[in-house]
Amino acid sequence: MSAEPTYPVLTDSLSDRIVALTGFQRTSQISRASRLAWEAGDQRPMMAEVETRRREIIEGVISEIRDEWRPIRDALRRAGKTPGHAADIGCGTAINDVFLWQDFRPHLTLIDIEETPEQYHMFADTGAGYASLAAARRLLEENGVPPGGITTINPVNEPGATDHIAPDLAISLLSCGFHYPIDDYLDLFLGTLDRGGAVVLDLRNRYYAKGSAALDALFGAGTPDVIAEAGRHQRILLTRT
Repeated sequence: MSAEPTYPVLTDSLSDRIVALTGFQRTSQISRASRLAWEAGDQRPMMAEVETRRREIIEGVISEIRDEWRPIRDALRRAGKTPGHAADIGCGTAINDVFLWQDFRPHLTLIDIEETPEQYHMFADTGAGYASLAAARRLLEENGVPPGGITTINPVNEPGATDHIAPDLAISLLSCGFHYPIDDYLDLFLGTLDRGGAVVLDLRNRYYAKGSAALDALFGAGTPDVIAEAGRHQRILLTRT
């Protein structure tokens, strides 16, 4: 059996600050000292680490996300789903969307609150932001996605904008359901399922075990398939019941 081809991800468009934000999203690729300093408001250690380890951080993040993406892609194919319009909630730098586009060529809607004053890695009523939609767009265009194939939405600046999109894949990795409840995006998820699409979420185990009306509504509308399990969360694919 031949090895699966590894498509390159071009990253020249990413500034050092965006690499730092990406490292903060994927903390296994940065030092604990840099992460803790960043959370405390001191960005200097992280920026110094990026200056010396930029390529290593980027390659580590790409490898990590590539390994996560392939089981998602395979689960979508098993479910008979070929997304034509994917909405990525909490898209970050959109590296996973590079892989999504390489495999399915959908229109991509990137949804992110971008940078917030609070920078943390915990579950809370609202999410923290550490991203740039402009940088995410540049990365996708650098990797061949046509400009017209990308829509960006900051729901803080554009309240209600997600009410007017109709994806057949809604995906949120280590964001909605992992860092904050799904309530704000429940209608988007239910609409996606109603259209015969799929929803992919990382659900934090404690949040899932506690339950909520929004989770009950989502699981009442879709049948879950566990794609992967990690220490604190499970990654699920939901399709219409």
